[in-house]
Amino acid sequence: MKDKIRLAIVDDHEIVRLGINRVLEGEEGISMVGEAENGEEALLLARRENPQVILVDVKLPDISGIEVVQKLKEDPATAGIQAIILTVYDDLEIAAEALRVGAIGYILKDCGKEQLLRAINSAAEGVPLVASSITQKLVSVLRTQGGLSSAFGKGEDSLLSLTERESDVLRLVAKGYSNKSVARELGITLSTVKTHLRNIFRKLDVEDRAQVIIKAIKEGII
Repeated sequence: MKDKIRLAIVDDHEIVRLGINRVLEGEEGISMVGEAENGEEALLLARRENPQVILVDVKLPDISGIEVVQKLKEDPATAGIQAIILTVYDDLEIAAEALRVGAIGYILKDCGKEQLLRAINSAAEGVPLVASSITQKLVSVLRTQGGLSSAFGKGEDSLLSLTERESDVLRLVAKGYSNKSVARELGITLSTVKTHLRNIFRKLDVEDRAQVIIKAIKEGII
């Protein structure tokens, strides 16, 4: 039998904490292990209860949710906890900073129950998940500024291990091109694009296009 996901909530608004508890009430795969209303309480809770996943608001009364995530990741005792930012801020820069310091997810408070559950389960499995509006904004930035093209090569070794053609494919995918559009743009076959994508996913240790974008954010190449 699969173990329940140990979940904690960090939010300074009691009504939000109550609402999340109500939404998740009765979910057999989740065990609520604690709540905190500020950053310092969150760090103490994390050390005491060792949740598998923690939902953290960005704006807290003492330190920011991003600082909470950073401190969790810097402490060997809590580094393994998967943090999801749950916020009202539909902001690319805030999302990028949260992911850079170690958050595995960034979702908005107006999300539905299914997306919240998907984010929690994905985090427990070590799979990143970011609100679709954030990824759409990133694609828009890349299209208008050529961010990935100009910054490519600043990331970690796994990014530098890509061949020149794989880099070309990655740039277009991050800009929102479909496989057919990539093939047309580069003058290659659709099957060749798919082969390159498989190689890219393997080298970057990701499973899909969304995770490629998250990888780009986390490694600072955009």
